[in-house]
Amino acid sequence: MTDATGYTALTTAAGAWVADGLGQFEVTGPDAHAFVNRVTTADLSLLPPGRFVHALLLHDDASILGRVTIYRFPDRTMLLVDRAARTAAWNDIVERKRGNIRLRDISEDIGLAAVRGPAAVGRLAALLDPVPAEPGDVLNARFAGVDVFAARATADGADGVDLYCRRRDLPSLSGTLARLAIPVVDDATWALYRLEWGTPMIGVEIDPDDTPVEAGLEALVVQGKGAPYPGEVAYAERRRTGPMRTLVGFVVTGDDPPPIGAEVRANDRVVDRVRSIGVSPRVGIIGMTAVPVGADTPGTPLEIVDGEQRWSAVVARRPFVRREG
Repeated sequence: MTDATGYTALTTAAGAWVADGLGQFEVTGPDAHAFVNRVTTADLSLLPPGRFVHALLLHDDASILGRVTIYRFPDRTMLLVDRAARTAAWNDIVERKRGNIRLRDISEDIGLAAVRGPAAVGRLAALLDPVPAEPGDVLNARFAGVDVFAARATADGADGVDLYCRRRDLPSLSGTLARLAIPVVDDATWALYRLEWGTPMIGVEIDPDDTPVEAGLEALVVQGKGAPYPGEVAYAERRRTGPMRTLVGFVVTGDDPPPIGAEVRANDRVVDRVRSIGVSPRVGIIGMTAVPVGADTPGTPLEIVDGEQRWSAVVARRPFVRREG
């Protein structure tokens, strides 16, 4: 169950989510940038120091191992992966290690507070120096006496700043956020907020055999970057043949949400299951599923079935919401 106060803070002012269990991997050395180019779908030649980019880690068959955010600093690069992909991602990049690089798993050393909302940047500015000015900026800063690096959220989601600090400084950082009237929200509230923005996650909306084509994440794959990466050949073939299904959002009619795992039908045929579901005060009952190509146009009717219960739904554009203001 979501926290109404925390949700209101995120959507009308500012709220924070303190992440736990994310994978954070530091890459240093003369060959660090070339290595990251070879294991991710990003092109680091397009990423100057002081910037970050979202990308993917792929298996050799182009299925998605994990989403990854790449932070580039003058002297190092950091990779951030979702909790569900942490162990697999670390094992994969260690196995693919080549060249003069040093890999460190710093997941237990670094804490993260993701601050979002229309008033987030303004409130943080009172104690954060300097403030990252543009979406995608990342810089070293001080926040009420705590050393952090601050990353300004990209323009495809809600505005805000991610604050990374030493894990031992997280209680102090959280206390400072409270003094700025930025409450910390629980995982359920953050999950609904993520769903409103239509961001799919490994192990939730993204199935083990999904490629970027099925998951609608082709924008996170840079083509022709000159550095081969895992799954490149298989991904090119999948793009050529096209997907059999694609991940979509949907909106349900009524007041009661269907359960996770309920059948999703299009044209009287079972096509998938409810992969995620949430009751949004802003949008209504929303979720994600996969449908055949041709049934992915917004407005396409769907039927959701669980035993004797039935719900009417329609395919909807993602994200379900737009940036505040």
